[in-house]
Amino acid sequence: MKKVLISGILACSTFSFAFAIPGIDLKFGVGYTMLSPSGYVNYDGDNADIEKDLNWGDSKYVNGYIELGLPIIPNIRVEYLPTIFEGTGTVNKNITFGNININVNDRVYSKFDVKQYDLVLYYNIPIPLIKPKLGVTAKYLDGYIYVKSLTTQREETVDLNLPLPLVFVGLNFGLPLIPVEVDLEGKGITYNGSYIIDAKATGKLVFGKIPLIGKAYIGGGYRYQRYRLKDIDIDGKKLNTDIKFAGPFAELGIQF
Repeated sequence: MKKVLISGILACSTFSFAFAIPGIDLKFGVGYTMLSPSGYVNYDGDNADIEKDLNWGDSKYVNGYIELGLPIIPNIRVEYLPTIFEGTGTVNKNITFGNININVNDRVYSKFDVKQYDLVLYYNIPIPLIKPKLGVTAKYLDGYIYVKSLTTQREETVDLNLPLPLVFVGLNFGLPLIPVEVDLEGKGITYNGSYIIDAKATGKLVFGKIPLIGKAYIGGGYRYQRYRLKDIDIDGKKLNTDIKFAGPFAELGIQF
């Protein structure tokens, strides 16, 4: 199912076709996002600093979305974003991570490989110029965190399969006769000490009246995510994180 979803999004980003039903809009886009990580992960033990202990590099991957705008019922958007970080570092303190103990100055390889799937349902609020958006998001995190001591060869894997309900809000700024738009979007929730933030700002240069397409855009912006997870039970152990991902992205899209 996941492979079908990814293939569908990327295929839609490559091929165009005529789509014209009154009252219905089809949009899709593809982007390239570079995210830098910071914070810590803790799996039933001690905080492992992502930068100082694990030395994760940046995540640089293609992402995509497809959106269907419908009358009366909410607009439907499906998004895909891979967040993959890895690195080899030297820990500066004794760390327990799940079932393994890592001693100070041990060399450690680790990898965070999590795909993010978002289903967004939202309404456009009819206010001129700022065009607010309001809705809900079902975000699904699918992947793992892997840590291996290169000194002792012991390893631990945390499987992540987390569904997360989020609130969705947005604003779209644009002026008549000016082919520039600014999109601001945010998703988030807080519950029992945990909170999630997923926000991005996008500037777009819009091209209208394209034969067989209608409208297209190229753009870029900045994305920020924070996953503050508290006492999430995974295989009988507690996962605690305060992870931040932030960085620029470029994007192009088409609207029929």
